[in-house]
Amino acid sequence: MTNAADSRKRGPRGSYVAGREAQRAILDAARDVFAEHGYRGGVLRDVADRAGVSAANIIHHFGSKEGLLVALLEERDLGNSHELQATSSGFIAGLRDLVRRNAADRGMVHLFTTLAAEATASGHPAHKFFRTRYDEIRRAATEGVVTARDQGTLPPGPPAADVAAALLAVMDGLQTQWLLDPDFDMVAAFDAHLTAIGAPPAPESGTP
Repeated sequence: MTNAADSRKRGPRGSYVAGREAQRAILDAARDVFAEHGYRGGVLRDVADRAGVSAANIIHHFGSKEGLLVALLEERDLGNSHELQATSSGFIAGLRDLVRRNAADRGMVHLFTTLAAEATASGHPAHKFFRTRYDEIRRAATEGVVTARDQGTLPPGPPAADVAAALLAVMDGLQTQWLLDPDFDMVAAFDAHLTAIGAPPAPESGTP
């Protein structure tokens, strides 16, 4: 027999799970809407329709449209510079792995590219977020270039900070070309760029 204490224990948990499921649905819908229309063009009504909730429910969970955007950015942690720091396999191998992972997540790349372009406007709610993101990843990539030179996987050359900035620009540019043409092989193109700047060729599939 179920007593009142058991009911009280399960009740809040059921509400918590339902709330988490609603938040997940809203974030997934917002990702699609903002990727397709940008933050400015995307409206909460469209997000609500796709998520199967009301606009009021979105406000309940995230407070505002801007709050929803911040939650979406923080969920994937697009400002995380650790992805570009040297890994146990090395900085160059880490870059190649990052590009391969991006190639498997078209929706997130689409969202990032759309929002990053919009956020160049100083009044955009994600402007500070993306400025901070690029500051952090340029710093991490610069450290990675220095380490790669010390390890012999990149040759000496121009200032490490300039090489790092160019690497990020190549990655962003290849992503744009890939979004415009899904048949474009941005992984192969990025490998070609790394080889052109003196990095060792990518190992063949199956090679450790």
